[in-house]
Amino acid sequence: MKWDIFTAIEQLIILLTIAGQIWIACKVILNSAGAEQYVRIMSYATGILVFLITKALGLTFADLLLSSLDQRDVFMLILIGAIVPFLVGALVSEVTIIAIGIGRPVLTRFVLMLGAFTAAQAAYTNFIAVTTHLTTLDKAFIPNLCYAVSVGLWLTFRYREQATGY
Repeated sequence: MKWDIFTAIEQLIILLTIAGQIWIACKVILNSAGAEQYVRIMSYATGILVFLITKALGLTFADLLLSSLDQRDVFMLILIGAIVPFLVGALVSEVTIIAIGIGRPVLTRFVLMLGAFTAAQAAYTNFIAVTTHLTTLDKAFIPNLCYAVSVGLWLTFRYREQATGY
């Protein structure tokens, strides 16, 4: 694999997206106490386990993208590589914003599970892109870049900090 400045910037964006999701999850887990904290940790672990189940079934972004590249189907490449990751990023961002605003325990736990699943998806897709020579690096980065752009845009334009009374 050849590294250039563009590839390094892509990696930085993807790693910042993954790190941001992990940081948010850690903050949400640490903001609770007692049994609720353990339930939130279990939710996060469940998200990772759900990712491992989908990985075993070949339903990760990386596996689906590689299968669509083998078929040379442009529609599937666009659907799996761009549209689905973009919509998943928007969904994760929106549910996170709703959970932060409402503060309901069940919704917060669901967000932790969903966040762990998508962070694991992004990390695995990035791992496949960097370590294999099954496809070109730019094509393998498509899902993660679309996901990172979606999360960034959605959170930038949708999230508003709740006003605190003084």
